[in-house]
Amino acid sequence: MKTSAYPNGTIVGDSLPGSPELSARGNVTAGCRTDSFIRPSVPSLANGLKDLPLPLHDRVIPYTVFYPVCADEPGENCVYTDYMGRIDLGNLQSYTFPGRARSGGTPDRSMGPRPVVIISHGYPGSMMLLVNLAENLSSKGYIVFSLSHTDNAYTDFLPEGSLESALIHRSLDQRAMLDELAKLNISGPLAGLLDLDRVALIGFSMGGYGLLRTLGAKVSDKVLNDHDSIASFLTEPDWHGDSRVKAAVLFAPATFLVDAAHLEDIRVPTLWGCGTMDRVVGYDAVHAAFQTARNSRRTMISYIGCGHNVANNPAPSCALSADWSILKRWADPVWDTARLNTINLHFITAFLRQSLLGENGEAYYAGLREGEPLPGFTADTDVGVRVEHLAEN
Repeated sequence: MKTSAYPNGTIVGDSLPGSPELSARGNVTAGCRTDSFIRPSVPSLANGLKDLPLPLHDRVIPYTVFYPVCADEPGENCVYTDYMGRIDLGNLQSYTFPGRARSGGTPDRSMGPRPVVIISHGYPGSMMLLVNLAENLSSKGYIVFSLSHTDNAYTDFLPEGSLESALIHRSLDQRAMLDELAKLNISGPLAGLLDLDRVALIGFSMGGYGLLRTLGAKVSDKVLNDHDSIASFLTEPDWHGDSRVKAAVLFAPATFLVDAAHLEDIRVPTLWGCGTMDRVVGYDAVHAAFQTARNSRRTMISYIGCGHNVANNPAPSCALSADWSILKRWADPVWDTARLNTINLHFITAFLRQSLLGENGEAYYAGLREGEPLPGFTADTDVGVRVEHLAEN
């Protein structure tokens, strides 16, 4: 099976030999720093469902932000910390891995306001699990925020109530991050640097569920019935999506949690990605939702034979000798996830060029003829990748 550790000399966010052309890092030097904000007085699942109605407590949302810094500014490259195992299982173990972003650093204001990308991890997950996307996109001039969803991270995963927390808070965390952008743009080191008219969200798995709701999707009747004790927090009859989001990338989204037959409120361009053997969220369900979102100009990348982990970093070296129950967080039985990362970066870069920058990114994924090589791919390296593009109705 494929373990996908990066080869010597390359790290997460780097392009590999033979990778599609838009996967290469850009020429912007990125810095990174970790911070947090508070969502005051929101429903707490700290005690599971033992306390009903749910008590209200402040909810802390940590995030790491990647932003442009001056290329000649001195500083050390980031060393990231992430985790194997999970705190509620008693097997949490930290590990570190290097990045190319500078630790801290003064934002480069010469570029002016930059488009923004927000990343929302899976269930469970961490703000470091998709740093391959964050670093690469930040090197192309985007300011990237990677969230840590409280109660769902490896370090704070609840023994009871974690799913209910995700159902209630995923989309609300994302919307709160959008609120926070406006505050950060007024004061602090990023003041004036965030282009709030060009904001995209990336959601993986449960992060994709949250993103669907942020775009206007409604929770399914089955979820409401199965979780009737929290249904009042999930029902939003007057919600039709957050207009601050201008584009969305949905990796293996948990479409089974929403009313996937009625996605009319999704009106921004979307890029979908899923493995055809995804048995976690179900490829057929994701593909059907992609087709249903008829008011969105949309593209779907299908990875033939791949399972659920279509977006995570490659496995750290310390996980390569671990049990499959640990290693499967990053690995796939068929696909090399390091190569998956580069293909994702190629298509995301093209998609954001089109949807946020107003450039012609669609040349890489729209109007393609079946059987012809994919644009931007080295000869014979597009095997296993299927691209579908649908215009809004």
